[in-house]
Amino acid sequence: FGLQYLYNGALKGEKGVYVSLDSSIELVKIQGKQFGWDLDTLEKEGKLVFLRIHLTKMKFDLFEVIQRVKEKINAQRVVFDSLATFAVNVDLFTIPAGYGGNIASSVSVSANASEKIGEDMQSTPIFGASDTDRIFYAGNSEKRMIYLIIEQLASLGTTNMIITYGNPNSGQTTMDGVSEYACDGIIDLRNAAIGIKRHRSLIITKLRDTNHSQYEHNFEISKDGITVEPAEKVYGD
Repeated sequence: FGLQYLYNGALKGEKGVYVSLDSSIELVKIQGKQFGWDLDTLEKEGKLVFLRIHLTKMKFDLFEVIQRVKEKINAQRVVFDSLATFAVNVDLFTIPAGYGGNIASSVSVSANASEKIGEDMQSTPIFGASDTDRIFYAGNSEKRMIYLIIEQLASLGTTNMIITYGNPNSGQTTMDGVSEYACDGIIDLRNAAIGIKRHRSLIITKLRDTNHSQYEHNFEISKDGITVEPAEKVYGD
């Protein structure tokens, strides 16, 4: 879903950034190739950037990194995959020192200027400021951090798709329980068992300031990607 969003945007002249905390870039591109999407060419043309965040090496300000990559290609679209992984590993991140969280429970972290971001970002250091410009997360609520990452992504001026997951038995749309309120929209992808067959559908639960569809739409994953059926086919007018 996220790749198709970026791919179609790139074809229409809107550059995009794919931020992956879960999958390797190689795997992401393989997934795109099965739908005939030439992501390598779009990347070489500067229309897409794939940013892999290695959690085992994380000791930097993720927000600053995304900002730099966005500015490098003047991106209009960002996919963040995934918010759930970010929440689980929140203790590995630094955050801006000006953030009004629980500063007393945080400590300073050294900035290693030799760290780089991926092969295509060799000229862009992860760090550019002094150690005092950021703090190391050490006890702030992960719910606060969820709000912060969404706020920081919104400040980029891009249209962002943030991937996460939920537990239908929890009564919450998302696992963190707060991002559904902080985001402007929610597209709920479902894969429910009906009889002996699983059934894929999506519902636009929320989309602020937009007169969106109130129906549950069937969708298919075919050789061309995701195809959403008009609800009228199922429900009528």
